[in-house]
Amino acid sequence: MRILIHILWWIAAGMSIMVSFYSHILGVSVYSEPCEGNVCSSFLQLNAIQLEQLASLGLPAGLYGGFIVVLLAIQNLSSWMVGFLVYRYGWRDYYSVIASMLLVVTGTIFSTDDSLFADAPVLMNLFLLLNGFGSMYLFFLFLFPNGRFFPRWTVVPAVVWLIVMAITLWFPSLTLLNTVSWGPLMKNAYMLVMHGLVFVAQGYRYRHGATTEQRRQIVWFFLGFGGYSIAGIFGMLEIFVSHGLLSMTTITLLYIGLLVLPFSIGITVLETRLRPLSVAFNRTLVYIVLSSLSLLAYVMLVGALGVLLQGKVHMIVALLATGLVAVMFHPLRERIQKEVNHLVYGEKDDPYRILSELTQRLEGAFTHSSLLQTVVNQTAQALRLPYAAIELHTGEGPVLLAAYGHPSGNGCTMIPLELQGEAAGQLVLGVERFEETLPPGKRRVLGDLVGQVSIAVQAVRLTRELHRSRERLVTAREEERRRLRRDLHDGLGSGLAGVLLRLDEAVQQHETQPERAKQSVEAAQQQLRASIADIRRLVYALRPPALDEFGLAFALQELAQQYESGSLRIVLDGAERELLLSAAVEVAVYRIVQEALTNVVRHAGATVCTIRIAAEPQALRLQIRDNGRGWSELKDRAGVGVHSMKERAEELGGSCTIRSEDGEGTEIVVLLPREERREGGAVYGEDTHLIGG
Repeated sequence: MRILIHILWWIAAGMSIMVSFYSHILGVSVYSEPCEGNVCSSFLQLNAIQLEQLASLGLPAGLYGGFIVVLLAIQNLSSWMVGFLVYRYGWRDYYSVIASMLLVVTGTIFSTDDSLFADAPVLMNLFLLLNGFGSMYLFFLFLFPNGRFFPRWTVVPAVVWLIVMAITLWFPSLTLLNTVSWGPLMKNAYMLVMHGLVFVAQGYRYRHGATTEQRRQIVWFFLGFGGYSIAGIFGMLEIFVSHGLLSMTTITLLYIGLLVLPFSIGITVLETRLRPLSVAFNRTLVYIVLSSLSLLAYVMLVGALGVLLQGKVHMIVALLATGLVAVMFHPLRERIQKEVNHLVYGEKDDPYRILSELTQRLEGAFTHSSLLQTVVNQTAQALRLPYAAIELHTGEGPVLLAAYGHPSGNGCTMIPLELQGEAAGQLVLGVERFEETLPPGKRRVLGDLVGQVSIAVQAVRLTRELHRSRERLVTAREEERRRLRRDLHDGLGSGLAGVLLRLDEAVQQHETQPERAKQSVEAAQQQLRASIADIRRLVYALRPPALDEFGLAFALQELAQQYESGSLRIVLDGAERELLLSAAVEVAVYRIVQEALTNVVRHAGATVCTIRIAAEPQALRLQIRDNGRGWSELKDRAGVGVHSMKERAEELGGSCTIRSEDGEGTEIVVLLPREERREGGAVYGEDTHLIGG
């Protein structure tokens, strides 16, 4: 089946080439001559009266004939070029091959004149075969762009078109449904209604059932099909006003529309069927064609003026007039070129506008809760992308912060978002190799865009981290309050209540039972001692008194002596150095060392544990290393203690890293920010101490 389809494609392409070349070569002389009688058998040929009407407007018959042939050839080449490209890149796909064949054939039958084949019966038969396939084009337009009838009622006019065209081509004896036997008014009205239904169907699809990418494809379709349909309206006017200028205008509109239409269909096939094909190729193709059209119009206007002035005025005057028109038309051509760029690339052709609007959005970063969603929406709409998203890097993996549209399946471009060398996240654009879709010479907008989005993502990331830090602080505070409440109520509170009861009992018994009263007082004394111990324990839990009384160095040495035993030797290095530390840093160092030593004693089975404290330019470095079992033995039992060390470091803006290997012990490295000594002395407040005591 694949071989058969490819053979048919090459046969159709060969037939199209032969028919087209013969028609264009012969048409150069035919269209410059008037047809016999007032009614011409060819739609493209004019009668003598119409040619005279054009000549009276300064358009000689030779200029008309050459213009028509060039117009036909350009339209024919546009269909061939798109058809060949679709076949070249989609030759493995049946749908693409058939669409390519339809483009080549319809481009041929619309740009050739069957009235020129009267003396070439072989070419006439070839044309009829091509026309039999290409005339079904309206049926496929009802299916554009996704191959489905939408709304469902469009299947009725599509089938009617197939039946009428089949009868007209293959069963002409059925005059009722043979369009050839219809009058001009009825035939034009039928064509206008059927093509108008295509417009209605596509408009309904655009508003209700089309994706963002399909809407862009439908816009391209409207551009080409609109010119073709407007030409049909002018064709109806010719029934009442048979003027040469009206005929020329109708032909021009018809073939300008047919020139753009193949590109809209071809691009849709490439984008929907050939996933790996770069979207940049499709848009660059259209960019080149539309740019060529504007340049062609520029050259034709200036050239036609030169032809009209030649021989009528002095050569110098003709050159000056031609140059003047060229200078006057140049700004208009530049404007057209700018609109073409905007149509193809969207706002990517104006990068400064995108960046300006994004900057305005960023100015409200701290007051607009939906900042990233707004940035994503604007980026996707401005760059005409079906999908865009922003992902944030977290410890648990990427987190989706905002998204626009849905991935099309063509692949996505992942662009890292960094700010001052720090990775904040990534920008996901729903097109493969996005940088290739930008206009030539304006790809620097990508870097500027990424920079602006990175600022927004970093702001949101820092806000989220600040929010989580606040939550952790509030949680820690409430947990500490709960612990204090429990200790005070259950321990100290109940102890003091017992003391009060004992004293009441002693008061009641001191006269009648002095011995019992003495025992109650002694019991009260014991409970008071226990309460005092509880108070000291609570105070120590809040902040070890040794830190305030003797300094961090002494407190760490005392702590090491508490955990040291005959099987475990603890080495403290660097604590004798004088370092100015805030009270918060002192407590963090003390608690982290305490938690680490607890883990060493309970789980590591180590014989030596080394604690080193070193001052770096901007941080205090705390290193705790043991020669125990390693992390693999401890990870299943690691819980609150390990998390507590990390949280204490992170609360102060530092970090805690734990490294371990089986059988080689565990190393804990903590970096805590430290304040710099100010010139002329430093004032650190009442809670600032020296490590050396």
